[in-house]
Amino acid sequence: MKSVIWIVIVISNFISRPSSKELQVIGNQTKTAKKEAYLVLNTKCNFCHSVKKNRTIFSLENMDGLAKVIEFQVFKKKKMPKGRKNKLSSLEETQLLNWIKTLD
Repeated sequence: MKSVIWIVIVISNFISRPSSKELQVIGNQTKTAKKEAYLVLNTKCNFCHSVKKNRTIFSLENMDGLAKVIEFQVFKKKKMPKGRKNKLSSLEETQLLNWIKTLD
């Protein structure tokens, strides 16, 4: 019985660990999602935030820490981005959501 349990534990540890190649793919997908999201933030958000007093300018360095606020304002409250001409396309929404999912 002990040997069966030991075999199950060994097999489950072996199966659940991603290989270094898999980790590299995941890392690259995360970097790509972040870059795509940053392009959306930079083109749809930063131009307005830069002219408003006391507004945060989004950068690659600070955007992960602001993800929950961005998600709340864009997807839950639907307050951002402001203006009819500045609406997010479905692709841009998907890019932001993909990036936010990588942070969970």
